[in-house]
Amino acid sequence: MSFNDLIVTLDIDWAPDFVIDFVAERLVACPVRATWFVTHASPAVERLRQHSDLFELGIHPNFLPGSTHGDTPEAVLRHCLGLVPNNATSVRTHGLVQSSPLLAQIMAQTPITTDVSLFLPHMPHLRPVEYRVNGRMLWRIPYFWEDDFEMERTTPCWHLAPLLTAGGGLKVFDFHPIHVYLNSAETRPYWTLKQRVPDLPAMTPADAAPFVNSGIGARTLFMELVEHLVASRQSICIRDVVRRWTEREPVEAQ
Repeated sequence: MSFNDLIVTLDIDWAPDFVIDFVAERLVACPVRATWFVTHASPAVERLRQHSDLFELGIHPNFLPGSTHGDTPEAVLRHCLGLVPNNATSVRTHGLVQSSPLLAQIMAQTPITTDVSLFLPHMPHLRPVEYRVNGRMLWRIPYFWEDDFEMERTTPCWHLAPLLTAGGGLKVFDFHPIHVYLNSAETRPYWTLKQRVPDLPAMTPADAAPFVNSGIGARTLFMELVEHLVASRQSICIRDVVRRWTEREPVEAQ
């Protein structure tokens, strides 16, 4: 059994339904498993729920000031868990907001068992870590690559092969559906689009069309990753990482 898995995760970030559907349809067609971190209710999110064999739905709570999720951490968590009722066991916080008190609160007040809010760009040899507080335990799974961060690098990498050779360990990729749709390779077109259409869920395909990049970018890397996972037949979700790692530990101890 391999523990050098590649995992697709997606931060929905209030993307319009046609964008969510665009990405989901490509994963379903293959098929490839993925974990989606949900920010809001919508018909497209309900359609994701129909593919429970492929898609894990986690929560993507916004704890920043002015959040539409709520005014307190308790309210934010309650709202986000309501978006994925009886289902969510994983979290990635919007903006990667985190602190020891916040993690303790998540552990004490929610069914969340796994946090994926640690971003370690291009770091090799990553693995799940047990985080224990007050007799409770949270799995923390660092992630390896994120599309909007890649756009800020001096020499961004939009091909899979160099990332596969960056040492062993888990490689959790984080895509945003809007950047996959736009095939974003830099941030400026996206921010220009947001200025024109501030209400992101109300965006239409016609609004987005002038900003779709025809070169290499987030979508071309996404499709390379999807095709690689199809060929390897090893796509898994975040919940599977925890299960497989837990099963592995007694073997390592012998």
